[in-house]
Amino acid sequence: MIFNPDKISATRLERLVKKHAKEAFDLIKTDPETGGQQVASAAATGGARRILVAGGDGTLRNVVQATDGLGIHIGIIPIGTGNILARNLKLPLGIEAAIKKALNGSPYEIDLGMARAIDADGNHQSYLFTGIAGVGMDARLLQNTSTDRKKQIGWIAYIEGGIKSLPLKFEHFDISLEGKERTLKSYSLLVGNAGWLPGAVSMMPDASLDDGKLDVAAIGPRRIWNWVDFFSRITWQNRVVRPLALGRKWMDQTANVKTLENLSSARIRIRPHNPAPMQLDGDGVGEVVEVDFSLKPKALTVLL
Repeated sequence: MIFNPDKISATRLERLVKKHAKEAFDLIKTDPETGGQQVASAAATGGARRILVAGGDGTLRNVVQATDGLGIHIGIIPIGTGNILARNLKLPLGIEAAIKKALNGSPYEIDLGMARAIDADGNHQSYLFTGIAGVGMDARLLQNTSTDRKKQIGWIAYIEGGIKSLPLKFEHFDISLEGKERTLKSYSLLVGNAGWLPGAVSMMPDASLDDGKLDVAAIGPRRIWNWVDFFSRITWQNRVVRPLALGRKWMDQTANVKTLENLSSARIRIRPHNPAPMQLDGDGVGEVVEVDFSLKPKALTVLL
């Protein structure tokens, strides 16, 4: 078990795991230098075939990055702010229930996101992500969200980060999907195979973890009434109206692409007209001038 000591104490975690574990286990802290990549790689090299990850989305992403392609089964104990993948897998968010699920779960394969980016200095970097990535406003919002405030008040701290990000500024993005090029004027582009966020909010309601496609949400309300439409669509309409056949048809027919546009493709290339910040599973990774998003189908095995 790899855990983030900033999220939970070793004493508490060990007590809970011993209560339910039927076999011996190693309890390992994430290393501050790599956020867990170094210790995850060492665990895999040492013969581990199951790794339980106790932490937030960032800790999970680092462990997955280090163990990709090694046949490791990942158990998720969500104790972060967003817990995006856990929510979309409908895993329990309570620590003890999540531990029981991770210890006794069956393997299930899901797609894994990839991002090949070029930063503002021309350097090429490759990353993996498990849930949602973003280029533009959402990454800037995360940069402006205090880690201490997230510990104190949870995901509501992002609202404070949003206020610090005001005034909002539009970005222009050249985007390529399945060979077709176009330019979007948006605040932010979200890319992911997981669609639901904390608070039962979804900007990509059709996203699926195992359909071989990435979904895109282009966020770009222009006027106050566009923002009213936007918040209505991503909250109660997606929960109440969209599940109904007629409701889905009505939402699709009345959709305003200047408010929120949804697209999907197995591969998506984004080029902001100016360097723009990028985030992966809630972690900022700096500014990019181009990023190529794709999938590794059924590349991540989670314990459900």
